[in-house]
Amino acid sequence: MIRSATIIAFTLFEATAALASSPPTLDVKATCRRAQPLSGAEKSAYQSCMNDELEAQKELAKTWSTFRPGAQATCLQETKIGNAPSYVELLTCLQLDQQAAEAARENKKALKMPTGKPAPSGTVPPAK
Repeated sequence: MIRSATIIAFTLFEATAALASSPPTLDVKATCRRAQPLSGAEKSAYQSCMNDELEAQKELAKTWSTFRPGAQATCLQETKIGNAPSYVELLTCLQLDQQAAEAARENKKALKMPTGKPAPSGTVPPAK
């Protein structure tokens, strides 16, 4: 029992460490084969999809280490749902996580008011 728990913990540690070092390799060709043209003028939905995926892959290669390891793992799992992995989806998920974290930090700053100073105008003073 303890051995199983140790093996599982070690495997998770290795997976997290591997994620932190470099972006994953995804098979986006199968995903892009499913792409449908957005308009009648679009000649190759597959090629447009591949172009978008390659651009997202390049961006991930540059920015991978800036994302939280927990977000990397969660977003990677999510993009693999349905056997249609996507660098675009992975990058978007990671960017949304980063934006949410930044918004949370900003909200905490905004809520901290110095003591002894009046509340901003338009707020209701506490009842006495």
